[in-house]
Amino acid sequence: MNVDLSSTTLNDVFELPKEEALKSFYDRMVTIPVTAMSALKKELVATIGDDRTKGIFIRYGWHCGVSDGEKALTSQWENEVDLINAGPKLHRLHGYLDDVIINAIDYDNEGDLALIDADWFNSFEAHEFLKSGIHSDQPVCHTLCGYASGYLSTVLNRPMIVKETKCMGMGHDKCETIIIPQEKLGKELENENRYYQSTSMIQELDEITAKLKIERDNLNKTYTIHRKLIEELLSKKGLQSIVDSLYKTTGLPTFIENEHHQIMVKSDDVTIDFDLGKISTDTTSFINISPGIGILRTPIYFEQKIKGYCSFLYSTDHTPNDLDYMIIDQASLTASIILLNEDIKMNTELNIRRDFLNDILENRLEKEEIYKVAYYLNFNPDDSYWMLTMERNINESEMNHEIEVNEELVRYVNFFFKERNINAIVSQKADKIIMAMEYSAFEKQYMKQSKFINQLLKHCLRRFTKYKFFIGVSTVVQKIDQLPILYDETLATLKAKNPKKQIHYFEDLGIESVLFQIPDETLINRFVYKQVGELLEADKSCDLIKTLYAYIENGININNTAKALTMSISGLRYRLEKISDILNIDLNDTKSVFSVYMALNVLKARGEITV
Repeated sequence: MNVDLSSTTLNDVFELPKEEALKSFYDRMVTIPVTAMSALKKELVATIGDDRTKGIFIRYGWHCGVSDGEKALTSQWENEVDLINAGPKLHRLHGYLDDVIINAIDYDNEGDLALIDADWFNSFEAHEFLKSGIHSDQPVCHTLCGYASGYLSTVLNRPMIVKETKCMGMGHDKCETIIIPQEKLGKELENENRYYQSTSMIQELDEITAKLKIERDNLNKTYTIHRKLIEELLSKKGLQSIVDSLYKTTGLPTFIENEHHQIMVKSDDVTIDFDLGKISTDTTSFINISPGIGILRTPIYFEQKIKGYCSFLYSTDHTPNDLDYMIIDQASLTASIILLNEDIKMNTELNIRRDFLNDILENRLEKEEIYKVAYYLNFNPDDSYWMLTMERNINESEMNHEIEVNEELVRYVNFFFKERNINAIVSQKADKIIMAMEYSAFEKQYMKQSKFINQLLKHCLRRFTKYKFFIGVSTVVQKIDQLPILYDETLATLKAKNPKKQIHYFEDLGIESVLFQIPDETLINRFVYKQVGELLEADKSCDLIKTLYAYIENGININNTAKALTMSISGLRYRLEKISDILNIDLNDTKSVFSVYMALNVLKARGEITV
């Protein structure tokens, strides 16, 4: 018997026996065994995955719910709540579950539906899932969710999203759900909305195909660039050829910097007006430097350390794409190989040069051998040479890695000379850094020694900020085999150094420079103490010392000395007699006075007295 729903309520249908109610409510029905539904779900999971299968069953349930909702709207209802309460009865009528309890129907302050809270009991989907003997980590009642959403969306004439928060398939006693209007979804439920959208697998396949084509083109271009980079690598043209090739291929300004953020090579159109040292990254990253400038930067690794960076520059609103990331990673790898090769080559050359310099300084080579090796190392043995020797202050706590720091300092100083095309040998000996240079190469810099050395100090202080450096500067010799003379000169200046000055020139030393070339500094100290030790102890204010120094400087002439010191002759005579008594010498004895003068100049050079 069919019931006319337009003239009665749907509740009348629910009073009929189940089979008769179904015939009355639907024109025609097809029954589907639960086991068949379960088998279909398993096949779909195996074929297209859990996520797509969930979407299919939610859409299936949704269409069933929409159909029942449309039927329900042909019946008469007193209010919206009755229409909502009819949904659970239809749910049970289909055999989807045993019972539904609506716990709450909440409205907001404006009287608009905000939330429906309902519990489901003995869902067929949960029951079938539990036959596997395991619990799911996610809710499994996808058809039920879709049905409830389709029905409520139809009868309420607004999209309603159903979210199962607990499920019997997960091991709970019942399934708990919330139903929320789509426009009121929070972030935690936004993801559920996508399962209710109809999607075309053909469309998705077309999109995937398009993406694969882009990836194929990117791979082809990356392969082409990779091949060019390998060709440049094998040609041994160095980093500049890599940068030029990248710029030509990508059109992006490219540069490579070392680990100290100094640009080693760059392409055209590269202008850096920002501090590279402030850009910290150990992975490939894009950084917006300013509104008009961006930089894609990747570290260059070898020996498990960052040895430099390869970068692309971007202007205006341009940003890197996936292809740019692939290219710069290839460039970084190629640059790493080149830098490793250059590092090995440089270390080998450095060691050979260092051994050569040490052999010269230790007089282990005959003149003929020195000339032969010098030519091999591209040094002109008949050129003029000069030398710098550097020492640094060392804390006791740093003694354990002093050699390591010196080695790094040698490499860093060597880079300074290489950057300026100055042919030099940089080595370390007795905890000091030795720099022997062709004087003709230095002269091409067209600058004074003091300016050049100050540049070197600034270069070292940029990297080794916590140290204080002192540099001894030699004179110039005409042959490479005379380097031991230069080394002795620099050591002499460092022995006589004034702690308040960083640069000391051998030419500034007087006759006392001979003393400073004595290897044993104890002998120098004994000589100084023997000559003027008692005067130093008696004259704490240094008035007598200044008087004695002025007397010697003025040729042991009382009148000239009195004028220089603006003293009376009688006062000067009194002081000189006192000095003579303390030192127990005759100040008219040229030999004795000369020795005292030497001792005073040693103290003056060291900065221990001021005269």
